[in-house]
Amino acid sequence: MINMKKTNFIVVFWLLLALISFVVFVINFSGFWDSISYLIFPSKEYVYEGNSKEDLLRKLIQVIPMIVFTVVTFIIGIKQGLKNYNQV
Repeated sequence: MINMKKTNFIVVFWLLLALISFVVFVINFSGFWDSISYLIFPSKEYVYEGNSKEDLLRKLIQVIPMIVFTVVTFIIGIKQGLKNYNQV
């Protein structure tokens, strides 16, 4: 019975990690599309902090690795969670 509780904890841990990484992915993906859209269609009314092209490219360089990292974390979390769940 103790082993079952430990396995359930591990499953919940991996799935919670996947959920958190998905939320982080959505936030970073929003910033990614915001920067891309401003580069394609610049707006005079939209005041963007650091709205030069270099600042937006710098933001993209920050956001893209985070998107990749969170996708990898999400996939690992789901796979490990389901693997542990199927072992029960």
